[in-house]
Amino acid sequence: MSMSEIEGNWDIVITSLQDICNSNESLTFDNIYGKYAKGGLDENLSEDELLKLKEEIVDHKSNIGTAKRLIDTSQENLRTLIEQLQKRAEKDASVAAAAASKSPSIKKAVAGKGNKKGSTPTASSAASQAKDNKKSNSKKVGRSYYTSKYNPSEPIYIGSEVAYKLKNRHSEEWIQCEVMKVIGDGIKFEIRDPEPDENNNPGQTFKANYKEILLIPPIPEVKDLVNYAYGTKVLARYPETTTFYPALVVGNRKDGNVRLKFDGEEEVNKETEVERRLVLPFPER
Repeated sequence: MSMSEIEGNWDIVITSLQDICNSNESLTFDNIYGKYAKGGLDENLSEDELLKLKEEIVDHKSNIGTAKRLIDTSQENLRTLIEQLQKRAEKDASVAAAAASKSPSIKKAVAGKGNKKGSTPTASSAASQAKDNKKSNSKKVGRSYYTSKYNPSEPIYIGSEVAYKLKNRHSEEWIQCEVMKVIGDGIKFEIRDPEPDENNNPGQTFKANYKEILLIPPIPEVKDLVNYAYGTKVLARYPETTTFYPALVVGNRKDGNVRLKFDGEEEVNKETEVERRLVLPFPER
């Protein structure tokens, strides 16, 4: 487990706890009810005063719910953090044990075995390495311009899934596409919309540069992704569509899904769950 992943989980814990403190300082029940506490609740409050008091109590209740979710997020990430540190300690101990088990005599024997008269292991190894390098270089690798601790920006291969910023459209509208070609030095691509058009024809193909795409993490890498901190602005694929929209993170579930509030949602305070790999960092350098 990398240090950046460990630091990412710790950042989420600290941010969540700070958000709890800030929200409760700004809206406490004592502040709401304090003016009525000394002499009791006046039964002769006007309708407007009662309505205002009701709204303040409802806001406070909502604040408590947010605090509970933040606490759950902190607990989840503390557990993940402990697991990461334990795995890191086990890995370090394993590496140290392996290094200690290697003796100079073994190294000498291996070296001598490759220097027998008539054998050419060095030349053979070099040829094999050159062959591997040639094969590796034939598979072009691309990258995204945007970087974040929450999401990889490379490698991008043929077949990789990406979010593509549509040209001549709203600057924050992105669609899911598949990479068909990696061009030149890995900052230009040919990508295809996998969804057929309204006439059931194959999806449109686009030419894109590395500032117009965001890499969607492959499924095997999802388990190693860092959870987003509460309040992080992201681009997420809206359910049952292939379009990504801006949203704010309000929580992380144990099953890996992310709880979001999408910008422009018609239903007030609606929360939507989206698969983690389809929640991408908002494209800011």
